[in-house]
Amino acid sequence: MRRLGFSRSRYTILISAIILSGCDSFPTIPDPNVRYIAFGDSTTDGPADRQYVDFLPNLLGESSDAFANEGRSGETSEEGLDRLRSLLAAETYPNATTLIYWESGNDLSDFIKDYDPFLLSSPAATDFSRGDELAAALDDAEANVGVAISEARVNGLAVFVATYAPLAPGVDRCDSLPLDILFPGQATNGNAYLDALNLRLVLVAELNGATVVDIAAIGDELRGNSANYENCNHLSDLGNERAAAEFAAAIAR
Repeated sequence: MRRLGFSRSRYTILISAIILSGCDSFPTIPDPNVRYIAFGDSTTDGPADRQYVDFLPNLLGESSDAFANEGRSGETSEEGLDRLRSLLAAETYPNATTLIYWESGNDLSDFIKDYDPFLLSSPAATDFSRGDELAAALDDAEANVGVAISEARVNGLAVFVATYAPLAPGVDRCDSLPLDILFPGQATNGNAYLDALNLRLVLVAELNGATVVDIAAIGDELRGNSANYENCNHLSDLGNERAAAEFAAAIAR
């Protein structure tokens, strides 16, 4: 069972052990204040100055120390699953009640880098030649996300799973593409890939008892203002603030 508190005496024991051991590497000291864990890839720890989780305290009427940003840029769903398991096993946040999970985009990015780096194909096209390979990559991502949801729920956490915002052409940078620019046709193809991933995320969330936060559903609104994007595939401060409103509404329901 999950412990519901973390005593001052246990803190004293941990700190004393660190001092006496003389170790250069410090163990993670559990944070009893955190109740919301934002976990994911660069959607959670991206290039913007403020991430979506930074807006949640005000939106939910909570103190900032009730939130932990556990984002790791570039992480795949498999790597994230291992990290989440370690975080849960270590009881890093012993009083956490909520996991906000936004991950698996890098699984898709890796597939695109291997098979379609210039986004010249659309998986929605009838002549798409990499359907089996894409299905296998999405199967793996879906499986990892499903296990992450299940293990978080076993540990007493309510889980919220987010879909991905669409790519936006016409912004200044697109580091994920070889030419550092995203043309409209490439954005259309890239968003067809994202549609396939988002369908899987909705399905696996619903099958495993998580709540879907459908950021993709406000995609047209986000793309309607280029100021919502830091680059072609990451939200800016303004975009993160808008996404945070979706998370807050889902959590408050």
